[in-house]
Amino acid sequence: MSIDPFAPIAAPASPSPRATECEVITPVPADAPAAPASHPKLSRPSSRWTYRDANGGLLGYVCRFESPDGKIFRPLIYARPKAGGMAAWRWKSWPDADSEGLTYATTVAAALTATGVLSLAIVSPPHDCAVKWDAADALAEGWDATRTAALIADAQPAPNGGGVRGGANVGSSRRRRPAQRDLLIGVTDDCELWHDASGEAFASVPVNRHREHWPVRSRWFRIWLSGRYYSETGTAIGGQALEDGIRILEARGVNDGAQHERFVRVGQHAGRLYIDLCDVRWRAIEVDGAGWRVIPSPPVKFLRTPSMRPLPEPEAGSLVEEKLRGFANVSDSGFILAVSWLVEALRPTGPYPILVVNGEQGSGKSVFSRMLRSLIDPSAAPVRALPKDDRDLVVSASNSHVLAFDNLSRVDGWLSDAFCRLSTGGGFATRTLHTDRDETIFDGQRPILLNGIGSLTDRPDLADRAVTVHLRAIPEEDRRAEDELWDAFEAARPHILGGLLDAVLCAVRNIKQTKLYRAVRMADFEKWVTAAEPALGWELGAFGAAYRDNRSEAAVTAFDADPVAGAIQDFVLQDHPTGWSGTPTDLLCALNGRAPDTMRKQRVWPQTAQSLGNRVERIAPLLRTKGFAVDRRHSGALDRHRAAAAV
Repeated sequence: MSIDPFAPIAAPASPSPRATECEVITPVPADAPAAPASHPKLSRPSSRWTYRDANGGLLGYVCRFESPDGKIFRPLIYARPKAGGMAAWRWKSWPDADSEGLTYATTVAAALTATGVLSLAIVSPPHDCAVKWDAADALAEGWDATRTAALIADAQPAPNGGGVRGGANVGSSRRRRPAQRDLLIGVTDDCELWHDASGEAFASVPVNRHREHWPVRSRWFRIWLSGRYYSETGTAIGGQALEDGIRILEARGVNDGAQHERFVRVGQHAGRLYIDLCDVRWRAIEVDGAGWRVIPSPPVKFLRTPSMRPLPEPEAGSLVEEKLRGFANVSDSGFILAVSWLVEALRPTGPYPILVVNGEQGSGKSVFSRMLRSLIDPSAAPVRALPKDDRDLVVSASNSHVLAFDNLSRVDGWLSDAFCRLSTGGGFATRTLHTDRDETIFDGQRPILLNGIGSLTDRPDLADRAVTVHLRAIPEEDRRAEDELWDAFEAARPHILGGLLDAVLCAVRNIKQTKLYRAVRMADFEKWVTAAEPALGWELGAFGAAYRDNRSEAAVTAFDADPVAGAIQDFVLQDHPTGWSGTPTDLLCALNGRAPDTMRKQRVWPQTAQSLGNRVERIAPLLRTKGFAVDRRHSGALDRHRAAAAV
């Protein structure tokens, strides 16, 4: 039923025009704007009380203001003009707690008695109090529980009500107070509860005219929930009630909420790309065929973590080359590859190449790595140490768009495989903490950045997914103080981001018409950057040439670093120039007979025929770069022969 919860029970003798000009809307719709925080004339209220219906729906507020003439109360309602027009929040007058207040209380008591209330009494102010005295004044005067109880005990039965003051009937007429848990659920009516594909529950909550998205089980949602409860009730939520309420909200999000895809920093929806600025207003950059722009409310569900930092608001009109080149002490081809990695990392999906930054001590590898990351995914810890295991890596990938690792000396086999899965796609499953059977699944792709002095792409599968840039040593006369360097970079960062967005826009427009003459493992990366190339100011085909040369160099480095690949090459060329075939056992015996003891004792040298067979499968791409063809037959025999083109 649509009534004004703040209207007098009985109409006053002479109603004012303002009292009848609006129709109150109850409960307040979920899409209504936030209520004003201050009165246009009375300023901010000293207190505000929230009123709700039996189902927890918001009815309105009552606010108290302090004025030179004393306290003033004003209800705040959501209403529309009866003559037609837009609904809005409106302030209304309210009877004072004086003689008119007593009349009003008596009228309310009569209405309550008519509903069947068994016990009702009216508490009147002390006989010696000032006009308009109320409970807030009692608190200011230092009233204690004893004095308050005495005032309540003197309450008079209401007219037509069987009011009793303290007898046995009082307990029987008292309604049970709603549980904190139920009140907590009621304050989330304007929240959207949903879940992702893995069944994790999330809440989209209103905060300062925007919506934020948090896991229901996260610390940040608990903080918001506790704050909302206090704002609505004026009391603190108990720990058990909070936990019970979160369990109910989690169940509602999973069972009743819609399924949505969640994103970190970069997302997509309805053919448009979105990049989270990560600012306090939760704005994002939207990119489509018409252009790019900053928007206030993106349609995608962006998640944030405490380590994420805001991107600058982008500035249009500059090429990346103009603003970034002076901060990169790399060759022209290395600069092209670094920028290409940035452009690819702004895509919402991979595959993403692994950027490897090499250079001698003092070449600025860490600083350059931090700069690159700050352009697309700023973080409180932009470059980190290597994770200890798959679980730590999954946690990092869940909380960041870019994974950047600093000062590596090598990449172990398990980590190389994990990086490959994150680069081109592959699931991770780990046991959920504090459970025996539940699994935590991560299935996604992430841009990865590694830096170190030595070669980090010795394994061929990692080398095949990587682009490597070599930093030149910085002469002493060219070095700059780090604070000056970062000040200059921060000034350029909005313009660099604008140039990268121009490249992403160009890729969006051209991607469907872009064709590659050949497809390598990272063909999606090559196609995307080729489509973006016209907006980067490079000569036509500059990226393709740089990328092909880089892949060839990586293959040579990986081949030279693999002792088995080198041993097979020497064995075939020297002893079997027309080709060789045999079992893995035969090949292992032949290689062991040629290899020195120091090589055979290395951990990387295969000790069994099976491990050799697996190793040959892994290095087959490297052998092909040297003109060898590798054929593994169903019989288990291993065929090795020199390719005709390389004889």
